[in-house]
Amino acid sequence: MSTLPARLDPESPCARHRRRSQPAARTLRHVVARIAALVVSLVIALPAFAADWAARHGLTSAQYQSAFDDYARKGYRLVSISGYDDRGQARFAALWKKQAGPGWAARHGLTPAQYQAAFDDFARQGYRLTWVNGYAVGDKPYYAAIWTRTGGPAWAARHGLTAAQYQAAFDEMAGKGYAPTHVSAFGIGGSARFAAIFEKGAPPTVARHGLSAAQYQSAFDQYVRDGYRLKAVSGYRDGNADRYAALWVKTGGPQWSARHGIPAAHYQSVFDNYRYASWEPDYIEAFNGVGGVRFNGIWDNTAFRAGDLKLIDDKVRGYMQAHAIPGMSVAIMRNGRLVFASGYGVADKDSGEPVGPMHRFRQASVSKLLTRSAVLKLIADTGLQSDSHVFGANSELGATYATPANNPKIVDITVQHLIDHRGGFVNVNKDGDKSDPMFAYTGTTHKGLIEWALANYPLGYDPGTVKYDPDNDPKTDNMYSNFGYCLLGRVIEKRSGKSYEAYVRDALLKPAGAGDVVIGGDTLADRKPGEVVYYGGGAYSSVKPTRFDSHGGWIARPMDLLRFVKYETYLGNGYGHYGEMSGTMSVLRRRSDGFAFAAAVNSNDGSTGDMNAMLTEIVDGVTQWPAGDLF
Repeated sequence: MSTLPARLDPESPCARHRRRSQPAARTLRHVVARIAALVVSLVIALPAFAADWAARHGLTSAQYQSAFDDYARKGYRLVSISGYDDRGQARFAALWKKQAGPGWAARHGLTPAQYQAAFDDFARQGYRLTWVNGYAVGDKPYYAAIWTRTGGPAWAARHGLTAAQYQAAFDEMAGKGYAPTHVSAFGIGGSARFAAIFEKGAPPTVARHGLSAAQYQSAFDQYVRDGYRLKAVSGYRDGNADRYAALWVKTGGPQWSARHGIPAAHYQSVFDNYRYASWEPDYIEAFNGVGGVRFNGIWDNTAFRAGDLKLIDDKVRGYMQAHAIPGMSVAIMRNGRLVFASGYGVADKDSGEPVGPMHRFRQASVSKLLTRSAVLKLIADTGLQSDSHVFGANSELGATYATPANNPKIVDITVQHLIDHRGGFVNVNKDGDKSDPMFAYTGTTHKGLIEWALANYPLGYDPGTVKYDPDNDPKTDNMYSNFGYCLLGRVIEKRSGKSYEAYVRDALLKPAGAGDVVIGGDTLADRKPGEVVYYGGGAYSSVKPTRFDSHGGWIARPMDLLRFVKYETYLGNGYGHYGEMSGTMSVLRRRSDGFAFAAAVNSNDGSTGDMNAMLTEIVDGVTQWPAGDLF
């Protein structure tokens, strides 16, 4: 074990040269960085306005170095770096911010001896240690650190300390008027090791270590009540248990939030929920726990008022609790800017995976808005007319489907009739119950469905003679026709020469930047990447997204539906739609005042009307929306 000098005076060593973004010894894998482009993971696109910070995780040493070198040209500074073991290989999580400041340097992958040598070298040149992270790979210790060439109060640092030595160092430094400003802990050979930085004259600070998750949470709650804010939290494995070391400081600052012990499989969703609610990461740490890699983080928020965030959270969680909804995703747009998106609850009950804004949900009848927009685009771009007939001679589908003798009035159906739910393909019995051929047919193909419906399903009324009121709930409005929108999907295919899905994606979704909106699969095994699990009878038996395509087959992130709303020009202002089928409910609404919102859940135990009302209360109740754009 090696320890650093207990006290360093940054004003006395004279640097022989300034290290301002100059490479140091390459054998120590030196990194000096200023990072410009934000990348939260290796694959997720970032909001345009958030270019003042960047976060990455899961990087190999080579990937980390490459990212550093790429971003260094763009003016970002490293503010945290954390190493961890992933199946015997080093991985890194790092955070950069675009901010001016004095010269600085960073290194990673250092053995204790290399770290001591680097520390001594930078101390001689007038740098002070501002971040140190200890981690183990293959049960061998390594360090990553950041130094800044700046003045300040007297400071000291220690590393490689056992729990007892850390406590002794803390007591010694406290007796000299020092308080810890940073702590890092990790496990070696089943026991804990600590590294810490101390400063003289630091604000009132509370330091705790050796805490179980429950003890840490209890301490956290107590210190927050006492007016402290969390400055650092470091997780580590000690024997067969996870433990936490943390620092709380009694100081002011913006509203903040913290999470600890986030499983690696859940981290991206948690991170995205913060990011799309305008929380900026201030501290990110990864560690090897008993159950695998876990993450800790601290976030600040200056874009939202605290009361507004509480309003959103209370409304959504209240709706979910009232209807026993497992998971929900919400997105809100204002004047073409995405101003909020977040997931709530779980995407999968078995794994406990939290819902994030990047999860995809079945959209049920919200799919009809995409179909309607596609038909209107074809009317604008091709010879299709709103009064074009669907069946019969010289019609859109007449060459494919003959007119049965027992159903002759189908030749009167027009494209507009289908758009308006006035085609007649709804039968209502004496009790007022309706039936739709979309659900009465048990086959799998559209062609088989349409042939069966034309031959066996006489029109319930003459086309165009009954008016559908779109303000009524589709579940109780007897004219609402899923089968009519199935027919519109086939009209789109006939006119475009493409499959329904291909045309809508090529003509509407991809140009809008919503290329991840796709037709869903029928079974749990057919679930798409990033798609939630659905709960409720029939979610994977009676629901057939592949056959429901143009009336209820799309899966989407709510934010991607808002991208579609922002792009499309055919539906006008002030429209919306509800969607509901076994295992899911959804709402998409564009208001005439510049707001639009979308939401979806992974059960159908609630009410889409209540969901719409809840979202309306949020939009009308928030007093100040962020000025940026999260798209």
